[in-house]
Amino acid sequence: MHLIIAEKNIAARRIADILAASSDSSQVQKGAKVRTGKENGVSTYRFDDAVTLGLRGHVVEIDFEPGYSNWRSEVNTPRTLIDAGTIKKPTAKNIVALIKKLSKKATLVTIATDFDREGELIGKEAYEIVRSANKDVPVQRARFSAITAQEITTAFAEPDEIDFDLAAAGEARQIIDLLWGASLTRFISIAAKRGGKSILSVGRVQSPTLAMIVDREREIEAFVPEPYWMLSVDTEKDGTPVTARHTTDRFHDKNEAVMAEQNTSAPLVVTSAKEGTRTDRAPAPFDTTSFIVAAGRLRFSAANAMRIAEDLYMNGYISYPRTDNTVYPKSLDIDEVLKELKKSSLSRAVEWTQAHRRKEPTRGKKSSTDHPPIHPAGAAKKEALTDDQWKIYELIVRRFLATLSPDARWTTLKYLFDAGNETYTATGSRLAEAGYREVYTYSEAKETILPVMKVGDRLPVLGINNEEKYTTPPPRYSQSKLIQRMEELGLGTKSTRHEVIGKLVSRRYVEGTPVRPTLVGKGVVEAMENHGVPITNPEMTSTIEQHMEEIKEAKLSRDEVISESQTMLHHVFDALEANEEQIGREIMGRTDEERIIGKCPVCGNDLMIRQTKGMSQFIGCTGYPDCTFNIGLPSAAWGTAIREDKVCEVHGLNYVRLIRKGARPWEIGCPLCNHISSNREALMMMPSADEEMISRLHASHIYSVYEVANIEPERLTEALGTDLATVACLREEAEGVLELLRKRSELKKFVRKHVVPRRGRSPAKVAAALVEAGVNDLGGLASMTTEALTHTHLSEAEAETLLGEARAVYNRAILREYGVPAVSLKKYFEAGITTPADFCALHPAYLSIITGIKPDTAWKHATSVCNGMGIAPPQKVTAKMVEAGRKDLLEIPGLGEAMLERLYRAGVIDMPGLKAADASHLAKVTGIPAEKIRAFQDACK
Repeated sequence: MHLIIAEKNIAARRIADILAASSDSSQVQKGAKVRTGKENGVSTYRFDDAVTLGLRGHVVEIDFEPGYSNWRSEVNTPRTLIDAGTIKKPTAKNIVALIKKLSKKATLVTIATDFDREGELIGKEAYEIVRSANKDVPVQRARFSAITAQEITTAFAEPDEIDFDLAAAGEARQIIDLLWGASLTRFISIAAKRGGKSILSVGRVQSPTLAMIVDREREIEAFVPEPYWMLSVDTEKDGTPVTARHTTDRFHDKNEAVMAEQNTSAPLVVTSAKEGTRTDRAPAPFDTTSFIVAAGRLRFSAANAMRIAEDLYMNGYISYPRTDNTVYPKSLDIDEVLKELKKSSLSRAVEWTQAHRRKEPTRGKKSSTDHPPIHPAGAAKKEALTDDQWKIYELIVRRFLATLSPDARWTTLKYLFDAGNETYTATGSRLAEAGYREVYTYSEAKETILPVMKVGDRLPVLGINNEEKYTTPPPRYSQSKLIQRMEELGLGTKSTRHEVIGKLVSRRYVEGTPVRPTLVGKGVVEAMENHGVPITNPEMTSTIEQHMEEIKEAKLSRDEVISESQTMLHHVFDALEANEEQIGREIMGRTDEERIIGKCPVCGNDLMIRQTKGMSQFIGCTGYPDCTFNIGLPSAAWGTAIREDKVCEVHGLNYVRLIRKGARPWEIGCPLCNHISSNREALMMMPSADEEMISRLHASHIYSVYEVANIEPERLTEALGTDLATVACLREEAEGVLELLRKRSELKKFVRKHVVPRRGRSPAKVAAALVEAGVNDLGGLASMTTEALTHTHLSEAEAETLLGEARAVYNRAILREYGVPAVSLKKYFEAGITTPADFCALHPAYLSIITGIKPDTAWKHATSVCNGMGIAPPQKVTAKMVEAGRKDLLEIPGLGEAMLERLYRAGVIDMPGLKAADASHLAKVTGIPAEKIRAFQDACK
């Protein structure tokens, strides 16, 4: 059996499909059918005598030896993690177990993970699992840059061996990242008294990257705009307006600008006219960084761009997206790629490129032998991809076509003018040959057309413009520009840089687009820099990165580089431990500052965002308990509340928003404005409320019905200028509104639970329609008709289902309220006794016989329900009475247990009752023929 191990399930499936259909693979039979199965919970793909399975990336992880999990340990302090032993632990035990099982039967194993440092390490991990089960089976390595038929069949026809040096470089990174990240994160979090979800993450790559962002923010904050002046004149030639600018681009002295303006006089004489051409070079092929930059211009974050590119690669549409190469290798069959792309939705652009193809593709400055530049590998139709996938695929295809297209050419025109004693210039350009711009449409070819002029032409001066402007600060980093800068400084790798930025965002060290540091992010960097901790220095990390590359080249060993990094980390801890208390205090100060949104309107102390141990969060006054002012916020399940820079013009409070991974931010805005607007409707529900009353309440910082119902009556009296009796009435109204809102809330929860969202109809919309129809609680919903409910955006079937559920829940609650225990209720409901009316209409003996509940107990339950409903209760029934009557009735010839239950339902439980009953009525109720009932009655006599 041939065992093939891919990095992911989707890759395993595609490789199986390609090899099964291939005629070039010597190890499988052409046209073999792929059989999909599940083994040990893992998808497998079998064809001929081969089985393919996918890993989930790393199926084992590096962790510390036992004994280092206690963050508060006085023995195993954060520093001891530097030299702690590490072990490998399975993270996907079912996959590991399946590999071992299949390896025992295998006659050949092929590792087909991605070909880069991380992929080679994942492949080595799989190799070790195979070897633990079968020491003798041959193991080979398939290397490919795209999951296409040509690449896969070639890789399997010409297998290689695992590159253990490359894997060692990946393993060194894994161990070093663990040592640095765990020890530094633990130290800083403990020092700043942060735990749980609020730990402060620190790492050898993310910390210098964060420092770059903080440094840029400091430059912006320290920047002092300087004025400058720009001088231009307006003229025209043959009716075409022309603007010429002074040859001194910027005047930094106002007097000089004014003097030049005064010296400018008509006419504007053409003194020089020069025509020329300019070559607009076609772009170089995409490596990972340039791809992320280009995707960033299309508003894709680095992480999102890479995620989509990974999906396209796995599905065979593009080549491997993690590469440093910008030179197409000779082995890349460009003609074959173009032939394939003619089947795509971009066939016209492909045909244009083939017709105008340059002799040699463009080349970038970086060349490597692991993977080619990112290029299309398969044809895609627009309708087969999502919108975002198509945008990325189209970008990669058009970039590839641009590298094969001729350069663009511009004709240029430059005029010099003399206006009195001052010289001016005007430049124009026109696109003469579009070249690559025909297919690469991501930058505007902006032309500036000037009229034809010759030396000596005299033009009028229609206006002189002396504009005062100011210098601007350096821009914040976009994610793509930040990745470029990280690459320049040797921070991270092509595969990890976007992940580092994602971690900075998720830890709330940076925010926004472009990115800016939060106060906590600033606090961490400043605390390190203030005390000489070199972790924010990029040189240290760059050195480690360079040495890990030398592991790949077999110039250094894995252990040498790890030992070097441990020595560096000990130097970092020398500075950390000497200043632990000060570092912790400085970071905590920044953390508190980040949560303060402004001053309390009641007492003037700070208002601070607070989170409890559960999911609750609110804005509270730091003057508590003397001041109890607070503003409620949505549960943290909707997102963690953070402060924004924008400040409310009315209340002077910072805006707040909720952020949650994988979701768009929820913009709360000014929390007090939001608090006021969200509570106004409830306040107006009090019968006595009017706009004047609400204004007075707001003036006294009373914003909600809850506060009206619960604050001291004296405070309300003072706020409204009224007496205690009026306040007492108002409080009663508020309590009534709260009760109504509680019932509405229960109704909304019920609807949310039982109504499935669909396009144009959310559960919230249904709940709102119910309230508008006057339905405020479950009881109101339970009393509706199906027809009425269909007017609340529900179909007839949905309305019937919702009514059934509502009635069951409501009746259960009412019966509980009337005193029927939950254990008994379950039995009643199972027997079909579901409404209070059932308890009042049916005889306790019948309730007993169909539920198994004792007759005495059933009578008590029926009595409780009847009393609750204001209906006369049934006569007392005991087990003794029921049993005696049962024996007598069963002695009547022809009357059995089945008929007995029908008689009980009609309230007949003994012979006297049977004799006294009207035979015709009893027949209707029980379904027993009247003649038979009369025969039973005669037998009683």
